[in-house]
Amino acid sequence: MSDSSAQFRPIESLLAQTATELGVRSVLVMRSTPTHMAVEATAGAAEVHYTVGAEGKKSSAFPEAHELYCERVVDNDTELFVRDSRADPDFAGNEDEVEFGLVNYLGLAVHNPDGSVYGTVCVLDDQVRDYTSEERARLEELRAAAEQALATRSATL
Repeated sequence: MSDSSAQFRPIESLLAQTATELGVRSVLVMRSTPTHMAVEATAGAAEVHYTVGAEGKKSSAFPEAHELYCERVVDNDTELFVRDSRADPDFAGNEDEVEFGLVNYLGLAVHNPDGSVYGTVCVLDDQVRDYTSEERARLEELRAAAEQALATRSATL
């Protein structure tokens, strides 16, 4: 099962396939705003938590908020892997862990056609795990598909 905003509907089946193939609780496409990370597409069992339009507060905008995984990816424009947030001094006690029990994260930056960072594609799980090179390649494919969806949307505007 998957859901998405209109621009990511073409990749909904890929989102669902990625969740199944990787065996993770959640696969997301997130959009970065100045103050929040917003769910644009979602698949996996944790879809009930991450509905399209749901937002997480960025710590840069809300001092009381814990830094979000995706916020770090966007800010640094680089991959982030957190094997077990409970054992990570930067992410222990974060919102995904405390509210949803999701302690494992792998995320990549998604770029707009002009090269600026749009947001992320990421996977979250409730189990401590590593990702094989094939699983990481699958997430890279999802990123490429998300970037293509953004490029297609830009070309039609």
